[in-house]
Amino acid sequence: MTAAEMRLELRPAQVYVAVYDRLPHPSLGPVQEFVLEVGITANRPVVLTDVVWRVFDRNDHVAFVRQRVGEVAMNELTAGQYGVAPGLGLALRRCYFLEQGLLPLSKVRVSVAGFDYETRGIVSAAGEVPLVYHQQRARLRLPVAEGVWWAITGNDWTSLHKAEPISWPFAYDFVRLGPEGRTFSGSGLANEDHYSFGQPVVAPAGGKVVAVRDDLPDQPPGQPMDPALLQEDPTRVAGNVVVIAHGYGEFSYLAHLQQGSVRVRQGQRVRQGQVVAAVGNSGQSPGPHLHYHLQNGPNLFVDQGLPVLFSDFTAVGDVVEQASIPARMIVSPAR
Repeated sequence: MTAAEMRLELRPAQVYVAVYDRLPHPSLGPVQEFVLEVGITANRPVVLTDVVWRVFDRNDHVAFVRQRVGEVAMNELTAGQYGVAPGLGLALRRCYFLEQGLLPLSKVRVSVAGFDYETRGIVSAAGEVPLVYHQQRARLRLPVAEGVWWAITGNDWTSLHKAEPISWPFAYDFVRLGPEGRTFSGSGLANEDHYSFGQPVVAPAGGKVVAVRDDLPDQPPGQPMDPALLQEDPTRVAGNVVVIAHGYGEFSYLAHLQQGSVRVRQGQRVRQGQVVAAVGNSGQSPGPHLHYHLQNGPNLFVDQGLPVLFSDFTAVGDVVEQASIPARMIVSPAR
């Protein structure tokens, strides 16, 4: 009988680390954040029992360890599927780390253990992926022209963007607040009820437009996108988009834009603050909002998302020269 073997694949192939040492308000201290996925395959049925993540510093010392052991832990980690079946495999999604301190990190090593379902023989495997740090070159301002905006999702574990570790781990969703601090008036059942809908979207920095989509309809708030559209092209989940290349491998991705609102064309040069479109509710979107992230290429779900520092905005009553914006912070463009 062939001995059971497991293999690991870690995604993405290199993992960007966000360093949060510049925030608009006092915090518990600097932290670092990153997320990855682990794919496990096996040549025979294997039951998973143990997963260990070891994170190393640049001197190849273990900086911290995380371990999950036992049936209950595996059930939570794998959403109830902690067996690895030949030809199917198993994915450990959203392996998320938010750690205190600024110790430079170098790699993550993941070790898994289990047993052959039929022979009860012990099976193990390991894999590792490098951790890298990006030094942002573009001086990015908020991608909105005016008003008070709520970063409803951002750089912390509560963001559903972490479920997609390639392009979206450091993405933001912004909604505009009205005079009562609400995101919409009336019932909110129409896009026009929402203060965000139709608001100008601006280039956060100068650059060249490298991709545009403008033909997808705006969904009614709370209504899912037609699944057939996603089957044809999964990137339609982002709705209508404008992608701007700023140079040095930095690309701004502006998504869920209003149908027919895009004012720029592919290949056009734009300046910082230039209106490029309007906030909409296209794609897979729960309600009108602006999705923004920075990535290292123009292609969604292929190129990797980068941590973001915004410049010249107002938060908690102060003008901030440059900082990360935590989730749920209320911000405005500085005049």
